This record gives sequence, C-alpha cells and structure tokens, in this order.
Amino acid sequence: MIITSKKTSEEILESVSGADTLYIVSCGSCASKCGTGDQKAVSELKEFLEKNGKTVLGNIELDSACDMRLAKKDLLKNENFLKADAVITLSCGAGSQSIAKVSEKIIIPALNSEYVGSTERIGVYKKFCGICGECILIETQGICPRTRCPKSLVNGPCGGFVNGKCETDQTKDCTWVLIYEKLKKNGKLDKFLNQYIPPKQNKEY
Repeated sequence: MIITSKKTSEEILESVSGADTLYIVSCGSCASKCGTGDQKAVSELKEFLEKNGKTVLGNIELDSACDMRLAKKDLLKNENFLKADAVITLSCGAGSQSIAKVSEKIIIPALNSEYVGSTERIGVYKKFCGICGECILIETQGICPRTRCPKSLVNGPCGGFVNGKCETDQTKDCTWVLIYEKLKKNGKLDKFLNQYIPPKQNKEY
C-alpha cells in the first residue's frame, strides 16, 4: 500500500490561489485505507477550502486513482469535474498523474507519497519496501534489510547492536538478528554466510 501524508494548509492554499471553483478526486484504494483520502478527509478538505473562499463543486472517489481507465471513465463525463477551475487530488503521485494524463485540468495534489507500507493495525504502518528494483528478499527470508535496517546494510549487522536490539533505537529488534534467526531456523544460514551481496545502487530515472 502506498502510504501518503497530508500537505500543509499553507501549501494547499498557495496552490489553489488562482482557482475559484474546485473539484475533489479521492482514491478509494491506498489513500482511503490510510485515512488521507477517505470520506472524512474529503469532508475536512471541503470545509477548509470553503472557509477560505473557494467553491467546491463536488467530489468523487475513484476505486483506484492510478488506473487511467477508471479516471477516464468516471471523470470525463462528470459535468462538475469539467466545470471546475482546478482539481484537488487525494491520492498518491501516480494517481494524481493518471488524472492529469486523461484530462487537461489543473491538478493540485493535496497529499505527499511517503513509502510502500504494510499495515500492522489500523493507522499503524511499517515501511517494509522501498521499491528499489533490486529485491533480495529471496536471500533474506522475506525481511528487507534495505528498508528495515536504519543503515541499509545488506551483508550483515553493524557492530552496534546490543542484545538483539538496534543501536539507533533500543526498543526495536536488529533487522539482521531477525534475518539470521530465520535463516538458521529454515536451514539457509550456511548458504547465506558463503555469499556476498554487492552494495545496491539508487535507481536512476
């Protein structure tokens, strides 16, 4: 799931300064699930905009804002969407760009895309994947050291862990201790100890 966070009120007001009428498009997938694009978030944004002199012509929740087929089908025949001076999106960056791709409207994202997260419980998310494109989970028994280790070490722990805990936060388990124990439990330890994983490069775009 793409974890998103709300942009500041100041950012949003500055972005909508040239528009009098607005339309809100939210995502019923990731943004809705993490509370930044659900109906409560839409209502709060609508109220905020109207208090600041803007007219909100309406809103719609797309099942998945990053699906251009849905954006085209649900938005291009929507009269209020077409009438609006600008469209505010409550979605990840991919969703905002999908909406921009299928229309010529001014698109104003109200959210920041933070990371790919796993849901531990409602409202609590863990950064388990950085979408690096060089996945080594097959080598580390499904535990990613690049995202879960604060130092992103890929060949074993640093010298700072104490009693299985990370030196940067003594309340958290050292990622490499978790990996080691799982490798050992599943009989994969010897193979891992005899191989070297090259440092990973940041992807170039």
